[in-house]
Amino acid sequence: MDIEGRVAVVTGGASGAGRALCLGLAQRGAAGVLVADIDADGAAQVAAQIEADGHRAAAATADVTRETDVQALV
Repeated sequence: MDIEGRVAVVTGGASGAGRALCLGLAQRGAAGVLVADIDADGAAQVAAQIEADGHRAAAATADVTRETDVQALV
């Protein structure tokens, strides 16, 4: 998959497979990674790690079971 220059939005990005996906997307050339999770601190930590590695990232708090959170995220 060619992701270079694209922005990735990853829900559940604060830990586990979501965290690994965020880090991998950044390393593979994503223009930026939006790390979204209900765990605001965890999302911020993953975004900070991506930025420390020289890539662009941001964190967002979102519960994808809530329509309002999903709309705000998008």
